[in-house]
Amino acid sequence: MFKKFFKFLYGYVIIKVYGKGAERFLNICLRRGISVWNTAPIENGIEMCVAKRDFFLLRRVAGKCRVRVRIAEKRGLSRLIGLYRHRYALIIGAAVCVAFLAALSQFIWVVEINGAENSDINSITATLDRLGIKSGALKRNIPEGMEIKREILNDTDQIAWAWVYIEGAKARVEIYEKIIPPSVTDKSTPCDIVAACDGVIKRMVVKNGEEIFKTGDAVSSGDVIVSGKVSAYKEGEKEKYIYVHSMADVEAYTSHTRTGDYKLYYESRTPTGKHRTHYSVEILGKLFSLPFKDIAYEEYDVKESRRELSIPFFGYTGIALAAVRYDEVNVNREPLSIETAVEFAKNDLEEKISKELTQGSVLTDENVEYVQKNNETITVTLKMDFIQNIAVQQPLDTEENKGEEIFDKQTDRGAAGG
Repeated sequence: MFKKFFKFLYGYVIIKVYGKGAERFLNICLRRGISVWNTAPIENGIEMCVAKRDFFLLRRVAGKCRVRVRIAEKRGLSRLIGLYRHRYALIIGAAVCVAFLAALSQFIWVVEINGAENSDINSITATLDRLGIKSGALKRNIPEGMEIKREILNDTDQIAWAWVYIEGAKARVEIYEKIIPPSVTDKSTPCDIVAACDGVIKRMVVKNGEEIFKTGDAVSSGDVIVSGKVSAYKEGEKEKYIYVHSMADVEAYTSHTRTGDYKLYYESRTPTGKHRTHYSVEILGKLFSLPFKDIAYEEYDVKESRRELSIPFFGYTGIALAAVRYDEVNVNREPLSIETAVEFAKNDLEEKISKELTQGSVLTDENVEYVQKNNETITVTLKMDFIQNIAVQQPLDTEENKGEEIFDKQTDRGAAGG
């Protein structure tokens, strides 16, 4: 951007070079360090841009190569001043406009928050508002970066790092969230072993706790297989229980079934070249839609873009142009055989079932069935059988049993609860 700005500041001309020696002319210019750019072939020659200060060096090169050089256009600040030096109203209006935009850039008009996927966005916004980072805030009154970072981290536990970048009239808040480790029950916490899903117990090794189900029993998701509440009294005595941290490996035969509808064709979308664009103007954080006619296309793809108006040394001015482009497309359908469609469906359903499995699950059998609903759609059902560890720890609530003894068989420790 700065290169273009300085080229405009110093001025340049667009020239056309005619003759058989046009390519030699370009090579000699480059070899002699004459600044040329944007070269393009034209009929019987080459068009290029040359810096104003180097233009008078071209005469000797043109004579040596026996080519004709013609000026197509002059550009630059000096050219612009020459054209508009007597248009005082335009000059004053431009100066006022630049001054107005420069004044706008001293305030924050847009607050952009990136990276907050699992965090409470309302909490972050409230913290920023309290610190004065909001639409209409004067930039010089914004606290230092370390203070902003400290406040955001203190107010939201899920955030590991945060920083605010001031870009003209925009405050860009970048956030990195903590990676939350999987929940693991502490070994000092009493817990049950419950079933992660439906199944029939194949093998069970209990290391701690009281068995509720045996090998060969059918269990449902959420059933307590091994209880952490263990009876500690004999028949005829007063009821007494101890609470332990249950530990067990429970292998079970499980079955997972998924069903979905799938098409008997593959759809491709080819642009026709026709498009319509809906523009909106964002001014100081407020979006204003420009007039737009309804889309007449039957099928189209949508692309969104946004361009911010920035001026050198001031940055974003608080004004942006948003565009939504609608590209017309031709939709082509290529038929698929039932076998191919079933194979695609099987891969998709396998991926969905895999998200339900525990680590180390072993596939024992699978079965795919389909029913054709109509000429374009089939319903596919995938059933997969596994041997998997269905044991999941679930902490016990001992608040209702204060006074009972909490005991850990693994370390032979006992302590009075409550």
